[in-house]
Amino acid sequence: MSIASNEARCTSCHAGYGWKDNTFDFTDMTRIDCLVCHDTTGTYKKTPTAAGMPDPAVDLVAVAKRVGPTSRKTCGDCHFNGGGGEAVKHADLSRQLLEPDRSCDVHMGGYDFNCVECHRTRNHKIAGRSSSAPVVEGGFSCEACHTNKPHHGDDLLDHHLNKHSDNIACTTCHAPVYAKCKPTKVFWDWSKAGDKERRPQKDKHGMPDYDPKKGEFVWKESAKPVYTWYGGFMKRVFLGDRLDWTRGEINISAPVGSINDPNSKIAPFKIMRGIQAADAEHKYLLVPHLFPRDKNDKTAYWKHYDWQKSFSDGMQAAGFKYSGKYEWIRTNMYWGVQHEVMPAEMALSCVQCHESLKGERTCNRCHQDNRDVDFNAIAHKGTDFSYMASKGRDVSHLVGTTDYIDFKALGYKGDPIITGGRFKRLPMGYKAEK
Repeated sequence: MSIASNEARCTSCHAGYGWKDNTFDFTDMTRIDCLVCHDTTGTYKKTPTAAGMPDPAVDLVAVAKRVGPTSRKTCGDCHFNGGGGEAVKHADLSRQLLEPDRSCDVHMGGYDFNCVECHRTRNHKIAGRSSSAPVVEGGFSCEACHTNKPHHGDDLLDHHLNKHSDNIACTTCHAPVYAKCKPTKVFWDWSKAGDKERRPQKDKHGMPDYDPKKGEFVWKESAKPVYTWYGGFMKRVFLGDRLDWTRGEINISAPVGSINDPNSKIAPFKIMRGIQAADAEHKYLLVPHLFPRDKNDKTAYWKHYDWQKSFSDGMQAAGFKYSGKYEWIRTNMYWGVQHEVMPAEMALSCVQCHESLKGERTCNRCHQDNRDVDFNAIAHKGTDFSYMASKGRDVSHLVGTTDYIDFKALGYKGDPIITGGRFKRLPMGYKAEK
């Protein structure tokens, strides 16, 4: 398959592509396809079984004549569908971000940002930090634009919020729930796959609870994240790593951080829980062959529903031995919550984290009572879950919540206002509880 070379010389950016006899040879691709990112027609697509080859029905000349800058759509065509479907793995990425409202994502819905305005690109190296794969092209954070003192006012609240920024990731407060634009999958049980007689049922969000090809699912909408310490690094299980699941669930990926590490901050995550297959003897995860290569394929699970054939073929293709015996094990995968950032007025309030501020005494626990300052209003300024529930979000159970990020689970003795921060610094006149 070829197109005229004067239509688009992709090799000017990607040397792995091959020009031969003044034609562009698609059979010589070794790197990512330019048109995936730079198509502006919306017609470019791949053939699922052709190892990255374009669909023969695509008018490649017409597409090549209309290449242009990337967009939320070209980025989202891949990233909205991580895990084989929309919002399956990513808690905060879905097609809703093509035209979001401001409360869904303030950057894309409020200011019409494209992805590259944050994921800045130089020499085709796209900055970004995935929680599922190592950083190879540079990471970035909210502070790259907002600085490490992002609250620019000069009042009491801004002063304390900027101090919080030393210990808390921005999205901990500014993305208090995830998947509020589109439900995301939070549990996936591959062991239940293969029942062609079972009829999928729709949950309260309208999402299916079953697929005979993939198993059983649980979905959540506007879900509360899990909070943990994160220092910018992830611990990951790679294919071939020996595992010990007799002690419980296996974390395929998990954030690295500690309450005692000054470089770690409290950050929000979605945990993708699952049940998947591992080799019972070699003690590593198994790779199944799922999608049929062609009509004569004899091992694809989605054609024959035979795990043994699927694992044998998949592991051979991956270059690993398969013992012929498998077990179903429980796994967790941590996915960082980085998008669906809410407007400032919808960030978590002080009392939603600090139970000590919920009563009559709020900021005046430490600050001199001042009739010109409404401490109660300051402490309660933030997310209104009642309002979100009235708009259809599944957050009724969060109304009135306090200790939102669960201080004890993070290693504190209790509310840091009362028991002291992680480095034991308290306002004058207070002593940490023993």
